[in-house]
Amino acid sequence: MGADESGTGNESSTGEPADVDVTLQFAVRVGEEDAVCGQSYDNIGALGTTIEILDLRFFVSNLRLVDDTGAEVPVAMTDDGEWQLEGSALLDFEDGSAGCSENTTAETNTTVRGTAPDGTYTGIRFDLGLPFEQNHLNADEAPPPLNTTAMFWSWAAGYKFAKIDIANDNPAPNNRWNFHLGSQGCDNGDAGPTVPPDAECSRPGRPAIALDGFDPLTGTVVLDVASLFQGVDVTADTPMTAPGCMSFLPDVNECTDLFPNLGLTWDTGDCVDDCSAQIVFSGE
Repeated sequence: MGADESGTGNESSTGEPADVDVTLQFAVRVGEEDAVCGQSYDNIGALGTTIEILDLRFFVSNLRLVDDTGAEVPVAMTDDGEWQLEGSALLDFEDGSAGCSENTTAETNTTVRGTAPDGTYTGIRFDLGLPFEQNHLNADEAPPPLNTTAMFWSWAAGYKFAKIDIANDNPAPNNRWNFHLGSQGCDNGDAGPTVPPDAECSRPGRPAIALDGFDPLTGTVVLDVASLFQGVDVTADTPMTAPGCMSFLPDVNECTDLFPNLGLTWDTGDCVDDCSAQIVFSGE
């Protein structure tokens, strides 16, 4: 669903296009297949591993549409008391079934809703993650969706911008491999994990996604898990660290090959050339 048809052709009192309701559709796939809990997917990563989805959630913010002149038009996102708050949204593709039963819920959300000027659009821009101003709140006191504690590390480190957890084909119990994206290098002196930093983290970990050549009001933004793990050994893990790539420096071996798939470099935790080389998101 795209722009509300009732707004087509409307103009404001200033002669500018009137705002219309928009619904932006998101989907997650593993290659050509929909990503769902309880299903196995073959030939993933550097070793052709068989995986199963255990969790699949991510935040988006700073959404802009690209019109037919190339100008960026901000989406005024609607606060809904559940999935969207002050320009950020939580997209949730796990339904709490099968392997997705740990610290998850049955509710899902695959859309972002808001308003934008009526017009012709040919692309979309957004950040994968939360802005600094929202990233270091107290999840126990924040409004939804920032009260989702499964997407939170600590006040100092902030939120998990993306949480994509999988089971691989290693023998249990060593068959879990998690990808948690977020900011690091968040300096609050020696104040401890419950005190937020005063300035931006030195490793932002916030990919800037730019998708062109499709109508975001009628099309779908797709995250491909197979592309996220392209060239990554999702069976390997550094001893004495959390399983997978958690964005922390001890996970250099697990994250170095993964970050470029999002247009990031592991060396700085930031975009290279505005994350233009990312291969994880596409529009269709």
